[in-house]
This record gives sequence, C-alpha cells and structure tokens, in this order.
Amino acid sequence: MSATGAADGMRRGTRWVALVRNVNLGRQGLTRDLLLDAAASAGGRDVRSYLTTGNLTLTADPAALDGPDGVVARLEDGLAQVLGRRELVAVRSVTWLRELLALDLFAGVDGAAWTTEVAFLRHDAVPLDPARLGDTRRTRVVAVRERELAASRPREGSAAPAVNPLLERATGVRSTARGWSTLSRIAADPG
Repeated sequence: MSATGAADGMRRGTRWVALVRNVNLGRQGLTRDLLLDAAASAGGRDVRSYLTTGNLTLTADPAALDGPDGVVARLEDGLAQVLGRRELVAVRSVTWLRELLALDLFAGVDGAAWTTEVAFLRHDAVPLDPARLGDTRRTRVVAVRERELAASRPREGSAAPAVNPLLERATGVRSTARGWSTLSRIAADPG
C-alpha cells in the first residue's frame, strides 16, 4: 500500500467485530435499533448488527478502543443503561477474525455431531494460561490462544461444558462465546 493509501486507511479507521456478552435482541428492552444506536453513540461508524445475540461490526480509530474513554467502555456504559447491568464487549479486528477463520480450526469435526465454538476474553485481558483449563470432560479443546479458547462438544449427552464456562473458570473473568458458523457469517460480510 502506498503512503497515501496508509494515511487514508488511518483516517477511515479500522473495521472491528464487537461481541456483546449475555444479550439477546428483543429481551430486557434491547432492540436492534438500541444496540446500533449505543454503538454509534460510543463512537462507532457504519455499525452493522448480525443475528440476535449482540454481534456488531463497526469502524473506529484503533486508538479509540483503548482506555476508559474508548469505544468499548462507552458501548458497555450505553448497554448498561438499557439492560440495568454491565456486560462485556469483546472486540477484535475484522482482519484478525478472518485470519482466525482461515486457520480452519475445526477441520475434520463433524458439525452434525459436534458444536464448534470460540470464547473470547476482552482484548486487553491477561492472557490465558492453558494449564488452568483443568478437566474439560467431553468437551474437546481445539485451540488455546492468548485471549481465545476454541472447543467442540458433542451435541448430545451430558458432561460436555460449553467453551465459555471453561474459559471463565480458567481465567476468573467474564468472556463471551460464539459459534464458528456465526463468526464465519460475520467475517463474510464485505462491510
């Protein structure tokens, strides 16, 4: 990319995926419009929503995501006003998400028999120590990254914890999880 193209990219900002923990549109007063408005009021531009579980993409200056006055903190504050509680917003760049999906972490996993999920910590969380995962029972850990845990679990039967509780137990902090197909759908949007 030319120097001019890089400068234009900095002015336009970076495209981010924002995954809100523990929300469903249509519940507790949260509508798609309120979610989009909260992200726009927090400083996001060109905000889009996917499905009903608090999945957004938005454009923001990379520096705006850090610190207490950043887009993430303002979005969490805005959602707390609607929900009556504060929920985690995990952010990653769309480029990062596409690179993760290109790794094809679940190649060879039978999607009819297994649920495939990735759990996310905050972008600034202390990295995950894999030794703290403990017994995952019938859930198969597929990849351990600094702030993400990918796992598959059988669709039938018991003793197969979801990936989110595994990550929260291992780190002692809240996380949010998404199915691999949901992440693929978000990353496929050219916006």
